[in-house]
Amino acid sequence: MGPPYAALDAIAASYPALKPHLDSGKPPTLTTLEATLEPLLTGSSWRIAPAALSRELGYEAAVDSGEIPTREASWHDTFNLLAFLHFPRSKRALHRRALDHQEQRRAAGLPVRRRSREEDALALIDEAALLVAGSAPALLDFDEARRIGDLEVLDALVRREGLSVWVFGHALLEHLILGRPPIGAGIVTVACRSRRREDVDAALAARIDAGGFPEPRMSPTLPWPDPRVDRWLTPLQTI
Repeated sequence: MGPPYAALDAIAASYPALKPHLDSGKPPTLTTLEATLEPLLTGSSWRIAPAALSRELGYEAAVDSGEIPTREASWHDTFNLLAFLHFPRSKRALHRRALDHQEQRRAAGLPVRRRSREEDALALIDEAALLVAGSAPALLDFDEARRIGDLEVLDALVRREGLSVWVFGHALLEHLILGRPPIGAGIVTVACRSRRREDVDAALAARIDAGGFPEPRMSPTLPWPDPRVDRWLTPLQTI
């Protein structure tokens, strides 16, 4: 693993059993995940399942049935499980929305795997989005500063307006642990004055349910990783 990052530090602090794996860079086994995370998933009605279930039912259908297909010793799937823990309503809404599209195509005799533009948008959010939450006026200012592309201005605005920033896309966390070169993280703004994760989750889920992401639109991106962006992700906000 590369330098320390707030998002990974927060995970290590919240899930001590995962800390040795984060320190070594070696992903946890399915057995470790079942012992560590499955008890926490109980209240959400989800269970960790072998990845083969995805091939049998299809990923979205498996999730809709309460199972989260998970590969053995996979950082990508480990962080996906954490996303289900941290944003359960949004994850349920996202995968249900995708499944609805699949069922509509199946009923119409169309290829089920031919994704719609909305499904493309949801897939990008699922994998590579940072959530930025705050008041509507503050988010308008944030979007304008993002279009200009000045990180110093964005940094000052996030602090001044008290915007909360969250890692939603699990591939972004995988990117950190594997020490990959910087990329652009997509941005989804969420109008929610509360800084509580549960409230941000509810607001995002409602937007997904309402079809609020008809096509991919997460640009301009922000550099990931970047020390300024990382400073926005306090342990309280990421976990």
